[in-house]
Amino acid sequence: MTPNAIFIGGPTSSNKTRLANEIKAETSGMVVNADSMQVYDQLEILTNKPNLKQITKDNLKLFGFIEYPNICSVGLWNKKVKSMMIQTKSTPIFVGGTGLYFDSLVNELSSIPKIPKTIKNEVNELHLSHGNEFLYKKLSLLDSEFIQRTSSNDTQRIIRAMEVYYATGKSISYWQKQVTDKKNSFFNKYIYVILKTERESLYKRINERCTKMLKDGVLDEIKTFLKIKSKIDHPLHKAIGLRSLEKYLKGKISLEDSLEIFRRDTRRYAKRQITWFKNRAKNAKHLEFKEAKTYILDNI
Repeated sequence: MTPNAIFIGGPTSSNKTRLANEIKAETSGMVVNADSMQVYDQLEILTNKPNLKQITKDNLKLFGFIEYPNICSVGLWNKKVKSMMIQTKSTPIFVGGTGLYFDSLVNELSSIPKIPKTIKNEVNELHLSHGNEFLYKKLSLLDSEFIQRTSSNDTQRIIRAMEVYYATGKSISYWQKQVTDKKNSFFNKYIYVILKTERESLYKRINERCTKMLKDGVLDEIKTFLKIKSKIDHPLHKAIGLRSLEKYLKGKISLEDSLEIFRRDTRRYAKRQITWFKNRAKNAKHLEFKEAKTYILDNI
């Protein structure tokens, strides 16, 4: 096992990155991305990913390391982390809002049985015939916990959850809970904090961030991305804001309406993240910014 690690999670716009950078400045740590959108080399502004200059200057890890349209899974990210840790003595400061990434290291990956190809084909046929909403409604009867933390637009996760149920007769939430003991962690010792933020303040920051992205050139970024956008179903196509801003660029809605949908969808996403960390991050300390910083520095 690797000696130490720091995990900083929480909803979007909760100042996770700021805290990680402040901790890095006072320790010998290195910041490691734990956001499933920021692993890709596209949509830098929309996903709020550090630019290449920042990544190089600050020696940031696992940002933009997947070349689109390749796809990153939890398992691939987990392997990259473990490979990286063999080659460094620095304390990793994992920061992001993808709780499953944290879970894969804190609790190790859950032992979901291998899904037979026949089941995968069956579920794929169901999806092609009936669409996301059909599978989503079926899952609402089978796995209410999964539904609470998953958007009806998240095709990849919906299909995966249905495959698991069809193959095992048990929900994906059941399997993900099978490894919960801290002794299973990849790290010998870790500090795990989830940033708590007053909701009104969080939503205000979300609204301001969405507006700032427009000023920073996100529309031009999306125009460029649409020229290379793959026809395959890809996680990056579900990046919050992409759909509404694309509708504006195609003249289907006004910029004002597009921005409001972008803000609304981001707030909803933050709410799902809060729910996930509340229910799943059992080993974490849920603290406000100043408390979290003090706690980390006192326990490192």
